[in-house]
Amino acid sequence: MKFPSFNKIEIIFLFLAGNIIAQQLPEYQLEDVIVTASRTHLNSSDLTRNVEIITAEEIKKAPVSSVQDLLKYTTGIDLKRRGVDGVQGDVSIRGGSSEETLIMIDGVKVIDPQTSHHNLNLPVLLNDIERIEILKGQGSHVYGPNAFSGIINIITKSGNNKSLSLEATGGENNYYDYGLGISYPAGDFGNHISFSRQKSDGYIHNTEFYITNFSYKSSLKINNGDLNLFFGYNDKKFGANSFYTEVYPNQWEHTTTKFLNLSGNISSGIFTISPKIYWRRNDDDYLLDYQNPSFYENMHQSNTYGAEIQSTIATGIGTAAIGGEFVNYKLKSTNLGDHNQNRNGVFAEFNFSPLKNLIAIVGGFAYSYPIIGWKLWPGADLAYKFSEHLKVYGSVGKAFRVPSYTELYYRSPTINGNPDLQPEETVNFETGIKFSSDVFTGGVSLFNNIGKNIIDYARLDNTQPWTARNIAKVNTTGFELEFAVKPSAYIPVLPIDKINIGYTYINSDKKTENFNSLYVLDYMRDQLVINMLANWGLEILQSINLRYENRVNFEDAFIVDTQISRSFDQFEIFVKATNIFNETYHEVGGVLLPGRWLKAGVKFNFFN
Repeated sequence: MKFPSFNKIEIIFLFLAGNIIAQQLPEYQLEDVIVTASRTHLNSSDLTRNVEIITAEEIKKAPVSSVQDLLKYTTGIDLKRRGVDGVQGDVSIRGGSSEETLIMIDGVKVIDPQTSHHNLNLPVLLNDIERIEILKGQGSHVYGPNAFSGIINIITKSGNNKSLSLEATGGENNYYDYGLGISYPAGDFGNHISFSRQKSDGYIHNTEFYITNFSYKSSLKINNGDLNLFFGYNDKKFGANSFYTEVYPNQWEHTTTKFLNLSGNISSGIFTISPKIYWRRNDDDYLLDYQNPSFYENMHQSNTYGAEIQSTIATGIGTAAIGGEFVNYKLKSTNLGDHNQNRNGVFAEFNFSPLKNLIAIVGGFAYSYPIIGWKLWPGADLAYKFSEHLKVYGSVGKAFRVPSYTELYYRSPTINGNPDLQPEETVNFETGIKFSSDVFTGGVSLFNNIGKNIIDYARLDNTQPWTARNIAKVNTTGFELEFAVKPSAYIPVLPIDKINIGYTYINSDKKTENFNSLYVLDYMRDQLVINMLANWGLEILQSINLRYENRVNFEDAFIVDTQISRSFDQFEIFVKATNIFNETYHEVGGVLLPGRWLKAGVKFNFFN
C-alpha cells in the first residue's frame, strides 16, 4: 500500500486523534547518571548536551529483535538497512554518514578498520542491555576519532540480580528466534550470560539469514571500585541480494565478530582511575555470486587492539579528567592487502560551575594520525538551569573521522581507494532548550555542522575511475523538536500511558569543486517518529511505532510497527507485526525491505 506524501502526514495525525497506541519512548529519571556526554559522569539534570536514553524496560516493549532495528525508533537517527534483524545496517545521526557515527560497548569504541558496514556487527542481545545512551552531535573532544556526528553507547547488564529467562519466537518466512539469558551473582561477582539463534528463509530471493549470538559479562565489586570482563561472539550468514550492486542478486556474505573488554574503576577519595584493555576481531567472507564462488571472492580479517586509561580528580572548583589511549589496527585482506597502523591519543576535560546554575565543560582530544601527525580537537559545552525543570544549553567543538582501509586501499577496474586520504573535519554548533516534569518533557535544538575534507568518490570525467578524494565540503543545518506526555496522568480513564513525538528537519549542501561525485546526498530531510504505549488492563499492553521518512533523492516511506503482549505470573506471550501497511520501501538503493511480517512468541522469566 503506497500513499502520497501529504496523505501520510494526515494518517499520522489521525492515529493521534484516534488514540492509536504506540511504542513506549524514553522516560527520564532526573538523577540518572549519564556516562556518554562527558568524561566526568553527569546527572541527567546537569547535561550540557542532547542525549537520549533507551532503557531496558523500553527495549522489552519494542517490536524488534535486534539492536540495529531498535535504533530506527529514535529521533534524528537514520538507519539504512540492507537486511532486518541485525543482518546489516549503517547508522548515522543528523545527516552524517555511517563512518561518522561512533559506536561503543560499555564505553569501548567499536571502529571496524575495514568498513563501517561492520560497525553494527554487535555481539550483544537486547536482553543484555541495561540502557543505550545516544549523544547527538560531535563528540571528538571527548572520545576522539569518528565521533563526528554522534555517539551510540550500549551499556550492558552487570548480572548482579538473579534471573533466568527463556524466549522463543516464530513467524512468517520460516522465521524462528530462541534465546536464553542467565544472571547469577556469586558473592561479590555478578555474572550474566546469554545465547540466541535467529533464522529465516527470507522474504524474497536470496535474503535468508542465520545468526548466532553469545555473550558473557562478569563484574566484581571490590572495596574501592569494580572490575569488569565482557566477551561477545556474533556469527552471521546471509543472502546479500543487491547489497553492493544490483547487477548481481546472488551475493552472499558470512561475518564473525569477537569482542573482549577488561575494564575497571578504582577510587580513593577524590581520585578515580579507570583502565580499559580491549580486542575486537571481525572476519568477512564475501561472494559476488554464491552459485559461482570462484568468480569473485573477498576475504578480510581485521583486528583491533586497544588500551585506555583515565584519571578523574574531584576538586573544590570542579572535576578534571585526563588520560590517553593506544590502538593498533591490523588488516589481512585478499583485496585490500595487509596493513598495520598505530594510533595514539591523549585527552583532558574540566567540568565546573563558574556561576550558580551554570555548568561548563571544556576539553580536548589530541590525536596522532600517520599522515598529519598530532592535532588537537577542542570543544566546550554550557548549560544554564533556570530551575530543576527548565534549562538551556549550547556547545561548540571540532570533530574528525579517519578513513577506513576500504577508502584507502580498495582497487577495482572502476573504483580506487587513495592511501593519501586525510581525516574528515567538522566544526559543530548546537543550542537548545529542555523542559521536564513528572508528566511532560519537551525540547528543541538547533544545529549546524560545517564539514571539510569530506571523503567522496569523484572524477573529472568519465574516462577516469572513481577515486576516493578529500574534496567535498558539506554544510548541514537543522533542528529537532521532541515532546513526551502521559495522557493518563491528566485523564485517568484514558488507557494511553505515554505518547512521544519527535521531528527532525535537515538541510545539507555538498560541494565537490569541479569533480563529478559518485554518490548523491540521500539524507532524511524530514523525519517524524511517533511512539506510544497503552495499558488495556488485565496486564495487556499494546505498543505501536510510526515513522515517516522523507529522503532527498529517494522515495519517502511511512512505516508502522506494533506489538501486543499479555503478562502472567512468570511468562509473557506476544505478537509482533512490522510494516503493517505492507509498504514497499528501500533504505539503500536497490535493496528491497520486507513487507508486512508477523511473529509471535513466549517469554519465561524466573526470579528468586
